[in-house]
Amino acid sequence: MSRQRQPRAILVQRVNFLWYGLPILPILAAFYAAIAGYLPSWVALIAVFAFFMWLFSLLFTLFAVLKRRNKDPRS
Repeated sequence: MSRQRQPRAILVQRVNFLWYGLPILPILAAFYAAIAGYLPSWVALIAVFAFFMWLFSLLFTLFAVLKRRNKDPRS
C-alpha cells in the first residue's frame, strides 16, 4: 500500500528579482574584457557558461513564481 506524500515546504516565500540584475553585470564585463583582449579568451567561454546558468536560473524562478497558487485574500 502506498501512502500519500505530503507536499514539500517552500523554502523561499518571496523572490526579490532585483538581485537577478546584479550578477549579469560582472558576467557581461568578463565577456567584454575577454573579447576585447584584456583577459584570456577562455574567460569568454566561462562567461557564456555563467550567462546561461544565470538565464536558466531566472527562467526557473519565473516559472515557479507564476505557477505558485495565490492564497485567497482574507476579508
